[in-house]
Amino acid sequence: MRHVAQHGDEKNFDAVIAERVAKYTSEVEPFLERFAARGLVIEVRSNHMPDGGLVTTFTDITPSVKAAEALERANATLERRVRERTKELTRLNTELERAKAEADEANVSKTRFVAAASHDILQPLNAARLYVTSLIERQRAGEDGDLVQNIDASLEAVEEIFAALLDISRLDTGAMKPEMTDFRVDELLQRLDVEFAPLAREKGLNLRFMPCALTVRSDRRLLRRLLQNFVSNAIKYTPAGGVLVGCRRRGGKLRIDVYDTGIGIPYGKRRAVFKEFHRLDQGARVARGVGLGLSIVERIARVLDSEVALKSVVGRGSRFSVEVPRAAAAAASPAIAAMTRTGAGRLNGTVALCIDNDRSILDGMEKLLGGWGCRVLTAADLAEALAAIDASGLEPDGLLVDYHLDGGNGIAAIAELRRRLGGHAPAILITADRSLHVREEALAEGVHLLHKPLKPASLRALITQWRVQRVAAE
Repeated sequence: MRHVAQHGDEKNFDAVIAERVAKYTSEVEPFLERFAARGLVIEVRSNHMPDGGLVTTFTDITPSVKAAEALERANATLERRVRERTKELTRLNTELERAKAEADEANVSKTRFVAAASHDILQPLNAARLYVTSLIERQRAGEDGDLVQNIDASLEAVEEIFAALLDISRLDTGAMKPEMTDFRVDELLQRLDVEFAPLAREKGLNLRFMPCALTVRSDRRLLRRLLQNFVSNAIKYTPAGGVLVGCRRRGGKLRIDVYDTGIGIPYGKRRAVFKEFHRLDQGARVARGVGLGLSIVERIARVLDSEVALKSVVGRGSRFSVEVPRAAAAAASPAIAAMTRTGAGRLNGTVALCIDNDRSILDGMEKLLGGWGCRVLTAADLAEALAAIDASGLEPDGLLVDYHLDGGNGIAAIAELRRRLGGHAPAILITADRSLHVREEALAEGVHLLHKPLKPASLRALITQWRVQRVAAE
């Protein structure tokens, strides 16, 4: 009975509390209405007291509510602005992609146009180069020697501009892709030595290449092009003294250095010389040029992922360097070993077969190679070439063939001549076409590639290897 009584007491207690809450609520509501009319937000809290009483607390939470409302409005505004900005960025990105695509297409079109136009322009320029080089070698001591030298310098400047523009176009459009292989550095340096030795002797400079049997991993053609610019600049801007090319180990890399005793470059101009068409005043007085060589060097270095460095002292000389990864050791090729053992520069008696559909170029090649002591057979196409071989009774030591021939191309002509001659005759493809597929065709057939306008030093270096290969094979 006691439990029931207690339970009844609890029910009475709850009823009393409910009655009091209702009473307090009715008393509080008018106050809350007045607060609301004043724009205030009141929080009401009620707590039971141990003696059965009820405590009610009124708290003004207006600032908190307003802050929350302001935050909600700000979030809504922010979300709207984010949507608007996202939409705008999407539109801008679309326009940017379209503009980039148009620019890329314009660059590709420019490259195609330059390549197409250059073929027609470089053909007569190449013939002129062959004639002028022949004149230079015949008229060095003659009364017209200075005149011929000036013509040669002017042609060289034009050739430099064309070659540089073509290289820059291909590098900037990504058309020039690296082909990484392992090769010994001395193979590269030996060819540069043969190519630039005549130019250095002509200026009275001492050109030295220090021996290096280490192997590197890089694109042989692009690295050679980069070093050609280094050595050419060193000779060009060195009035007296010499040029030294050597290599140093740098951890897992090899640094190839080109030192000169030339005019030097001021510290504040060291970055500027790598910009297009930028030449120092003193450099312009010392040598001709258009200021594109080092710009090409920097582009090639980016393609090769190699680092180029420069140190220089005004009036004392400069050191241009490039670092390339080292690779596992490789044996020297027989041709390089033979080139080291022999004089390698004597071309007397070398039989060269030249094929080109431009008669002026054939005439120029005959005069140039004849001046070097070669016996020259000329032809406009494959049929004429076979007839010339039969009529002369001579077997060519090597082939010099243009790519674009009437009724065919030079690669096919080389393949057929090799088949008819019963061997793998050394061949050089000479063309103004710088497209990738031509280079890949030449590489697949083991054919050296030289571009028009032809650099006689490069041609002589390759023809020298014909005799070297015969020495190595004997």
